[in-house]
Amino acid sequence: MASTPPESDDPRPPDEAAAPRPDERAASEETVSAIRWAEAIGNDDGMASVNWLAADIDPQRPSAESLLVDPAVPLDALVAAKSAYKTLRVVGESSLERRLGARWYAATIAAGIVHHGVRISSQSDNALDRGFAALVDDESMPAAVRELVVRALFRLRSGTLIDDV
Repeated sequence: MASTPPESDDPRPPDEAAAPRPDERAASEETVSAIRWAEAIGNDDGMASVNWLAADIDPQRPSAESLLVDPAVPLDALVAAKSAYKTLRVVGESSLERRLGARWYAATIAAGIVHHGVRISSQSDNALDRGFAALVDDESMPAAVRELVVRALFRLRSGTLIDDV
C-alpha cells in the first residue's frame, strides 16, 4: 500500500512550499548570526568584548586590529575607542578582559600618535613608554598592532608629538 504525504497547512503550491519564505530566511540569518556570536563567546580568548567595542565604534571595521591599524580612521573614533578600552581596563569581568583592556587602551593611544601625530592621553611620557614597551613584548597581540606601537614609541621618544587632545 502506497503512503500519501501528510497534509500541509502551507497555502502555497507544493513546489513553492519547500522554499523558505522571506521572513523565515531573515529569522534563519538572525539565528546563524546569533550562533556565530555564541561560538565567539564560547571560544573567547577575551577578544570578543574588545572586538565588539571596535565594531560598535566603527561598523566598517569589525575588529580592534582593523580599527587601529587603518590610518583613515578619524581621530574622534580613536578617542572613543580609547575611552571604551580604558573602561574595559578598569571594569572588565575577568583579569583577562582587564589586561586586554589595558593593552588595547595603549594601542589606541599609539594609533593616535602614529596616524594623527597627537597624544590622545594625559599619561606621562614615562607611563606611555612603559605601556608601549609591555605591549610590544606581548606576543599575544597582533603583529600589525605591535608594529604600530613600535612606531608610536619612536615618535614618543623623539618628541615629535602635538600636545594632548
